[in-house]
Amino acid sequence: MPATAAHAALINDLRDKGERITAVRSVILAILSSQKYPLSANEFIAELKRKKLPVNKTTVYRQLSLLQFHEMVRPIRFADRTVRYEIATEDNHHHHLVCISCHKTGDVSFPEDLERQAKIIRQKNHFKVLRHSLEFFGLCRNCQKKKNP
Repeated sequence: MPATAAHAALINDLRDKGERITAVRSVILAILSSQKYPLSANEFIAELKRKKLPVNKTTVYRQLSLLQFHEMVRPIRFADRTVRYEIATEDNHHHHLVCISCHKTGDVSFPEDLERQAKIIRQKNHFKVLRHSLEFFGLCRNCQKKKNP
């Protein structure tokens, strides 16, 4: 699997933190760096098996837990209660569009509006927002086409 710049940066970051780079870790980091939407542990397992790296669920959860410990991945829990994982970067704050039919996700970002809302919340409610989560649930373009031929 050819390494992308993002994949190489994740590998170097993990090495700098004193961790070994195993084949499974490397592939998980490659999958994370190439995905445009968060993945569940089962999706990681399927992708690893597709790449001829058979692993069990425990191994994948341990790897994701390690990456979470090092603040390299962020868990996201949508309404279906499935935990999904994506690369955690401070400069990449975004929210998600979740299709309730096929469960694909996409990203959406509007930081200025949410910063303004956080200020209003602080003023009106005397409540300091430290973090937030916002997801929009609906039907993606493909599922809309299937429901309205």
